[in-house]
Amino acid sequence: MENRANRLPLSCLFPVFYIGLYCIDSYFAGWVSHCEIGYELTKVNETVKGNSRLVYDSMLKGLRQAVEHEIKIGIGTDAAMSYVTHYDMWRELDHYMRQTKLNAGQVIERVTKSNAEILGIDHLTGSIDIGKQADLIVLEHNPLDNIKALSNVAMVMVRGNFIQTPSVTRIQEVDELLDSVW
Repeated sequence: MENRANRLPLSCLFPVFYIGLYCIDSYFAGWVSHCEIGYELTKVNETVKGNSRLVYDSMLKGLRQAVEHEIKIGIGTDAAMSYVTHYDMWRELDHYMRQTKLNAGQVIERVTKSNAEILGIDHLTGSIDIGKQADLIVLEHNPLDNIKALSNVAMVMVRGNFIQTPSVTRIQEVDELLDSVW
């Protein structure tokens, strides 16, 4: 396989983390909140906001170039950032879909199968196959029709252990704020 990364401009490689033929983008949600939520809530001054916009724009350019050049993309979170929650990965996937030519099936594959391949654990998880761990979520609606369906997980199976009623503590004020800028 040709190393497609050798023909990419540097902007695709920074601030995106690059490993071999893999491109692992940082979480966009944190940067969107820095850029879009007002000072009265974030206390982020104009200098930091401008820098956040530069980082976000560079990340987005890198993501688009990675998609264009068919570089494997992993999708993760950075819930240590302000206004980023542990439970709303659907927002990141939605952003990928709106900012690239990827569809719901493609972003779901990147957050499952591709991530497992990048981490070297695809023999254990990341897809449904004989001999792999049973790591599954059950949803009430089809995320291929609406990616936000991922925000309402009905049941979870982790390594074959069934969690009938998973509980997620949501932060309503943060959700409403993110809904207004997302």
